[in-house]
Amino acid sequence: MSTASDLIVCATDFSAEAASALEWAAAFARREKARIDLVHVLPEPTHDREQLAADAATFEAARLHDARAGLADAAATAARAAGVSVHAHVLRGDGHAAIVEHARVHGARAIVMGATRAARVERWVLGSIAERTVRSAACPVVIVPRRQPGGAWLMPDEASAEAPLNVLVGLEGPTGVAALIRFAADLRRQGRCDVTFLHLYWPHEEYARLGLHGSRNPLDVDADVVRNLEPKLRPLIDGLPGQGRVTLEIKPALGSPAANLALAAEDSADARPFDLMIVGSHQRHGLARALNGSVARSFARHAARIPVVCVPVVGAAHHAADVADLPRLLTVLAPTDLSGVGNAAIPYAYALLRGTGGVVELCFVSDHALPTPSYAFEPHSVLSAAERAGLEQQLRALVPADAGPLGITTHVSIIDGGRPAEEIVTAAERLNVDAINLGSHGRSGVSRALLGSVAEAVVRHARRPVLVVPARR
Repeated sequence: MSTASDLIVCATDFSAEAASALEWAAAFARREKARIDLVHVLPEPTHDREQLAADAATFEAARLHDARAGLADAAATAARAAGVSVHAHVLRGDGHAAIVEHARVHGARAIVMGATRAARVERWVLGSIAERTVRSAACPVVIVPRRQPGGAWLMPDEASAEAPLNVLVGLEGPTGVAALIRFAADLRRQGRCDVTFLHLYWPHEEYARLGLHGSRNPLDVDADVVRNLEPKLRPLIDGLPGQGRVTLEIKPALGSPAANLALAAEDSADARPFDLMIVGSHQRHGLARALNGSVARSFARHAARIPVVCVPVVGAAHHAADVADLPRLLTVLAPTDLSGVGNAAIPYAYALLRGTGGVVELCFVSDHALPTPSYAFEPHSVLSAAERAGLEQQLRALVPADAGPLGITTHVSIIDGGRPAEEIVTAAERLNVDAINLGSHGRSGVSRALLGSVAEAVVRHARRPVLVVPARR
């Protein structure tokens, strides 16, 4: 059973865009068995003596009367058309702040707004009302574009195999997406709802992160990238409650994420148009907002052709409960240069998995230059077949005798080319390992300055825990 609130707050400024938003909110409330608070915000009345002397009080009273009358008429019309409960509220204060506070105090499930028509200069300096609401609201904000004449919002009232709700969810990654998935699940509890989760990746960034070699077309879906990303994303959506189909799509994107999501929303894979799009709102402020931007804010400023739900996303750093969970190490990358120091570190990789079992990825990096960028040129092998076979034999000789009885499997690989530290870091990403285990020669002084330190570079750049085993003196 859904635990979502049954209150929808719909803001109006009596424009055509706001009328479209109210129509959508009424259809949504009917489907979700919810009620609507229709709100309009007036600025605080003046306390300036000169303005009061010029009959400002009469003007304020007239404006309040007109707002109440307009709200009551719009609420009654929406209630009759959709058969839902609509209550009118005139609020005072700054537009977005008053709307957000009303939603917070009354525990609203969502705020619904029309695409704002702010003046260009005001939008550039302050952002639109919708954009500022998205940036500060604690609940999802739905941005509704103006409905085309003769059109209608597709919002099935009952679970129907012929006309289920068709929803697109922009899935950025495994961090902080619980709220997006929860919103999609709530939609599916009230009626049949097909959900497509779409993850867009930046091709060149993923090629570099995974250390992929060989020429690749960034406009095509890359099987190696999908193979790496899917295991992180699939567990997030498997077993999604409710009724309807659930699909995961992973595609490359060049340019603005918001533009690519909008394009995907207009290009449904099964030729059925999407009725709703759900994206995350990171609610960045200050310098972080200027540098990183926001997909949700882009939709708030330039509304798509379908309603967009901007769901507040809380980063992993805010989930204190997650910090207390004990991580499980099931896959360990154990690189070695086949020196005494490198080989002496290998048993520690197996020791990490002694209690649970798992997989040790045992690898050797052949140190020679690669073309830059490596993903733009065909790979060139320096090692012969005999040399590769000899290296693999040396690696297998390092597997402890009791690895099998402990439930530990060993995978052996040879990386033909590249700088060892960079290839180790990218191999960890490519193989989705839980930790890296390697030896350190313990160089210092001039020797370290001249030769560098692979272990130090791996520790500095790896995104996974690294166990460094020092050389025995």
